Amino acid sequence: MNSVKNALYVVNKLIRNGYQAYFVGGCVRDYLLKLPSNDIDITTSATPYEVMRLFKAKLTGEKYGTVTILDERVNIEVTTFRTEEGYHDFRRPDKVVFTTDVKEDVTRRDFTINALLMDEKMTVYDYVGGRDDLNKGLINAVGDPKERFKEDSLRLLRAVYFQAKLGFKIGEETFINMKENASLITHLPNERVLDELFKILSHEHQLMALKTLKETNLNNYLPGLKKGIDYIVSNITFPLFIDAFFALSFTLNKTVPRAWKFSNFHFNKYQKTVELALKNTIIDELVIYQYGLEISLLANKVLFILKKQDNEKRKIEALFHNLKIKSVTDLEIKGSDILALTSKKQGAWLKKLLAELVELVILNKIANNKDDLLNYAREKLNEE
Repeated sequence: MNSVKNALYVVNKLIRNGYQAYFVGGCVRDYLLKLPSNDIDITTSATPYEVMRLFKAKLTGEKYGTVTILDERVNIEVTTFRTEEGYHDFRRPDKVVFTTDVKEDVTRRDFTINALLMDEKMTVYDYVGGRDDLNKGLINAVGDPKERFKEDSLRLLRAVYFQAKLGFKIGEETFINMKENASLITHLPNERVLDELFKILSHEHQLMALKTLKETNLNNYLPGLKKGIDYIVSNITFPLFIDAFFALSFTLNKTVPRAWKFSNFHFNKYQKTVELALKNTIIDELVIYQYGLEISLLANKVLFILKKQDNEKRKIEALFHNLKIKSVTDLEIKGSDILALTSKKQGAWLKKLLAELVELVILNKIANNKDDLLNYAREKLNEE
């Protein structure tokens, strides 16, 4: 709420200079719900360059008439009243036309609860029924839901995100059109879908939102996630951490689809977790050494959710902290020590022998001291 007041000077200055100006969108919604809002959107009759003459600001969306005010306290974006035409990519308008009628501006927006206006006196203006929907806890598209989703297919996932954040019910007509148009999200860049999923999974009403993904068939267009979402909706009563959600879903899918543009780090983490979870093995010292603590814990979490193992978080952490060695470099001998015992050249055999020594130390079958390790290595070499 304070962030709106921190941005009030922008609205006041625009008005003093003869322009119309209102708070709009999420900041008005959150103000009325008494929720914090870090991003402030202001809509105005002033053009971007007129705004920039009044404030220290930078042009961040010339086509869309958006200027960002340089304010260290709060993120403020000021956008000129506009209408939009043509959406051939199901995401961005082909044509943007600036207007002087704020009603035309709000009727192009996504959901009624995001299309409320508020002036400098904190008086709210509602041209789309957003105030009533806010009071009823409903998410309804502005105007014709079918048109709104065809204009921007990301709105299908945005509806689910607002549900995850607010716990609101999606209105009947909007819900029906989400189901009928679910396939439109295939037009979205993978990265944008993934960003929206992260936000959905990060909020309090995650389970409600996942149920909507299932019931609207949106989960059919999320590669490798359908079985996970179906399982969670049917069996889970508590929200999952993001890593647990993806690891569970990909385990049920048996692999991590390449369609998702995860970082190499996250792709490998999820793939290794899937590999370990599918083994459904006891997570002992050797497994923890081979896979690491994070993946071992995540695989156990997945197996616990699937009712295949007990939750052994404390045990796994204790085993990890008590490992005699956590890396081949912790061995009391080096490859050069073994090479000194033989005339053989360095190769894959050496790496294999060092790995064997690590395993024996971890399993308490040999002490991690140089003499014992060298004696074992010498015996292995003599056997060949």
